[in-house]
Amino acid sequence: MPPAQPPARHFVLFSIGHGVSSVGAWAQKTGVGWLAWELTQSVAWVGTIAMADLIAALWVAPLAGAVADRSNPCRLFCLTQTLMLALALLLCLATAAGVLTIHWLLAFAVAEATLQGFNQPVRMLLTNMLAPRERLSQAVAANGIAIALARSIGPALAGVTMYFGSVALVFAINAVSFVAILAVVFRLRAWLDRVPPARGTALMHDMAEGFRYVARSPEIATIIFLSVAFAVLARPFSELLPAFAGDVFGGGQGVLSMLMSAQGLGALLGSALMLRSRDSRALVRSVLATGLGLAVSLLAFTAGDALTLALPALFAAGLFHVVCNIAMQSLCLLRSEPALRGRVVALYGLIFRAGPSVGAFCIAQAAQWATLGTLVGACAIAYAGLLACTLPAARRIGLPVTADE
Repeated sequence: MPPAQPPARHFVLFSIGHGVSSVGAWAQKTGVGWLAWELTQSVAWVGTIAMADLIAALWVAPLAGAVADRSNPCRLFCLTQTLMLALALLLCLATAAGVLTIHWLLAFAVAEATLQGFNQPVRMLLTNMLAPRERLSQAVAANGIAIALARSIGPALAGVTMYFGSVALVFAINAVSFVAILAVVFRLRAWLDRVPPARGTALMHDMAEGFRYVARSPEIATIIFLSVAFAVLARPFSELLPAFAGDVFGGGQGVLSMLMSAQGLGALLGSALMLRSRDSRALVRSVLATGLGLAVSLLAFTAGDALTLALPALFAAGLFHVVCNIAMQSLCLLRSEPALRGRVVALYGLIFRAGPSVGAFCIAQAAQWATLGTLVGACAIAYAGLLACTLPAARRIGLPVTADE
C-alpha cells in the first residue's frame, strides 16, 4: 500500500501528462471550429458547433457527478480517455476521406462533449487525491499552467499543421496525445486506484442530493452564481474566435492562431500568478477583481478591427479569465463536503462548459442584427453589472476560513 500522502512529484507528473493531452485537445478544438467555418462560411454554424457542449452537458453533468462519487476514479478516467482517443481517430478518418458534413461534425461535437462531461469531475477528483488540502489552490493553478500552455501551443500547432498539412492531421495529433495521460495514470495507479465507499441509495437519489446540497449551502450557491455569470456572459469570446478571425479581422488560420495564442499566453501568466497559496477569502477577492478586469479587457478587444489593439486586449482577457476560473475551481473543491465533492465539481463543469456554449450560440444568432464586437461588449458590461450586484452578498457571506485551511 502507498503512504497516506503521495509525493509532490506525482502531481507534477500528472499535470505534465494532462498538459500534453490538452495540447492535442485544443488543437482539435481549433480544427473543429475552423472546419465548421470552412464547411458553411456561417457565424451561426460556428456558434451551433460551440453549443454542442450544452446539448451534451445538460444531461451528462448531473449524472457524471454521481457516477464519479460512486466509481473507482482511476478506471473511470482511463475509460473516458480511451473513448475520446477512439473518437478522435474516427474524426480523422472521416475528414481525410472527405465524407464529413457539418451535421456529422455537430454529431461528433456532441459525442465528444458527452465524454468530456464524464471526464471533467473525475479529473478534478484525481487532482484532489494527489494534492494536499493546504496546497490545493496551488495544485489547481499548476494544472492551469498546463492547460494555459496547451491553449497557446495547441492552436498554434493546429494552425501550422493545417497550413502545411491538413485538418485531418490535427485530429490524428490529438488521438496520439491521449497516450501521455494514459501512461501517467497507469504509472500512478497505486495512488489512484481506489474503491469508493459502498452506497445504499439509488443513483437518481444521489443526483438529487447534490442539487439539494448546493441549494442549502450559501457558500456553494454563491460560487455557483458567480460561475454562471462568468460562463454565460464573459467566457463565450473564446468559442467565437474563429468567427472573429474570419468576419471581424478578415483573416484565415494564421490570424486565428495569433488570437488564440495571445489568449493562451495571457492564461499562462495568470496561472503562474496563482501558484501562491491562497485561503478562501483571498480566492473570493480574486474572483471579483479579475472578473472586472476580464470585462474591461473584452471591451478593449471589441473596440475595433485592428490586431494591434485586439492582441494585447486578448492577452489580458486570457490572464483574467484563467485566474477567475482557478479561484472558482479551488473554492468548489475547498468548500464542498468530501462525499459530495464529485457532484459539486460536476455542476461547476456543467456551467463552465455549457455556459459559454449558450452565450456563444445566442451571440452568433444575434449577429444577424448587430456586429460580433457590439454583442460581446454588451455581454461584458452586463457581466460587470452582475459582479457589482454580487459584491455585497459575497462580503456578507464572507466565506469564512475554517481551521483545516
